[in-house]
This record gives sequence, structure tokens and C-alpha cells, in this order.
Amino acid sequence: ARFGQKAVTLLLTGLTGAGKTSLAYALERRLFEIGRAATVLDGQNLRRGISKDLGFTADDRSENLRRSAEVAQLINNAGLICIAALVAPSEEIRQRAAETVGPDRFLVIHLHAPLEICRQRDESGIYEKVDSGEILNFPGVTASYDEPSDPALRLETDKLDLGSCVDKIIELLQSREII
Repeated sequence: ARFGQKAVTLLLTGLTGAGKTSLAYALERRLFEIGRAATVLDGQNLRRGISKDLGFTADDRSENLRRSAEVAQLINNAGLICIAALVAPSEEIRQRAAETVGPDRFLVIHLHAPLEICRQRDESGIYEKVDSGEILNFPGVTASYDEPSDPALRLETDKLDLGSCVDKIIELLQSREII
């Protein structure tokens, strides 16, 4: 109530290069500008910290999302909006994360972009590492990525600019009376 919002976790899921991190920080900025309290959980940053001991196997990805969901729950318990930017390739794993956070405060937002666009956007060289065999089990290339079956919102990030994506998420949060 103090923040004028309901605590929620927004899982921004999609292939690497779909725009999750950029959108997460742009959304955090917009929420801050309108007087809301939010923070970003970025999968890349989590892998440098609490998940640095994990690789990229299906089990490791599952554990990374489990840890992220536990942190998101703590953030929500503090009354903040958590914007989690994670590949989260499995529908089953996303469901477990929703159960951890609480299904009433967990929204999946699917960022969709064709693989070719994601590859073009890759600044880290991760797709080159996948192609060379350095990284195995990579969602969308050498492992499956289950598109969310019923996301709260689907954004085609190859067709919408960043500002339009932020606008659509803000509209979603307003329509659900979260903000």
C-alpha cells in the first residue's frame, strides 16, 4: 500500500537476444518515473553471482530459475515489483516458479523474436559459442524452448520498439490493478 502498487513478479521470457534485459531495465525506469518501486532480476547477472556455480544443462537452468523465484518472492514480500529477465525455457519450470512466488502474483510475458533476429542482436558472442560447441543445450538452437502456453502478454520484439513494449506492460499492470 505504501508504494501504491501490488507486489508482482513479471517473468520476461524468450530466447537469448529477444530483448529481455533491455526491456526489463526500460520498464524499471518507467515504473520509477511514475513513482513505483521495482527492481530487475537479470539472468546474466544472476549467473555472475548466486548462480555462478551452474552450467547450462536442463537441470542447471531449472535450478537457476528456482533460485531466481526464491529471490523474486523475497522482493515481492517487501512490496516491490520484480522484473525477472530469464530465458526460462520450460513450461514446467515456469509453473514451478509461479508456485514458489505465488500464482496470484506471477505474470509471464513472452518476448518473441525470430532466432535470426536474436542472433543479429547478440553482442556477447553466445550464439557463436553455441555454434562452435562450446556451449551445449542452448534453448532455441540445441535445446528446446517451450513458448508459454498462456502468457499474460506476448510481445513481438522484432516488430515493436522498446517504448511500445514498455507501454503494453504498463497497460497490463493497470488493467490488472497492480499499479
